[in-house]
Amino acid sequence: MRWSAYGAVALLAALTLTGAPTPEPRVTLDRAEARPGEQVLVRLTGWPAGTVVIELCDTGTPSRCAVDTSAQIHLPDTGAGGTPLTVAAPPDGCPCQVRVRTMEGRLSATAPLRVTGATRRPGGTVRSVATRPPVVVGAHVERDGGWPALFGASAQRTVVLRLRNDESAPVAVALSFSVGRGPEPTGFVASPDVPDLAAGEERVVRIPISLPAPAVGDYRIHGELVTSGSARRVEATTDHQPWGLAGLLALAVLVPVVAELRRRRSSGR
Repeated sequence: MRWSAYGAVALLAALTLTGAPTPEPRVTLDRAEARPGEQVLVRLTGWPAGTVVIELCDTGTPSRCAVDTSAQIHLPDTGAGGTPLTVAAPPDGCPCQVRVRTMEGRLSATAPLRVTGATRRPGGTVRSVATRPPVVVGAHVERDGGWPALFGASAQRTVVLRLRNDESAPVAVALSFSVGRGPEPTGFVASPDVPDLAAGEERVVRIPISLPAPAVGDYRIHGELVTSGSARRVEATTDHQPWGLAGLLALAVLVPVVAELRRRRSSGR
């Protein structure tokens, strides 16, 4: 009888566990729209432990995916995790979705993502988009005037790029720039949006940059021109010397000296 009671309890526990609902695999993104070359953060919940594949695919049947930027991550027993995914248009264009699946394909889930510059034309054809960044045919840094910068306030600079698209298709470009004093600057630069460059088009792009106060010394500017296929690096240097502030300091030292000389001359008469 005692064994039967224990067996009944074990059977009840097993039935309870068996009847517990299984969490549904879910995919969420940190943004609803992105450009080729940018990254979206993919968050996963409710997945079984193991490796999953993350891809950006179209919504067709069967769907085609941008395999060059796909990612794989291993999820722990909690079934939760995440990773950045680089955006690249699938071969058949968009509308698009981020698709996550287990390695054997038993479970999958999706989340919609609008991809700028990767749309399907009416009639089922896909607009061709270049994947190589434009060529930088000219680059220089302009010094923007302003008297406050002469006294240690933030100084303004403008990186001027002349870009040319040598590809036979339009190219979508995202700019990513940083500025700072060290060899690897980390100061954030709010880069402007750049409309797609048509095939063979040459265009001037201006990136405003602020050197934070107190602006003094040498600065490095690092940037990248990012497309769906690769990135092109851009580097520049600039400097700023607050001569007005130096003049004020010199004047602050000189005035007491002159006053003391006059006092001595007056007392010596």
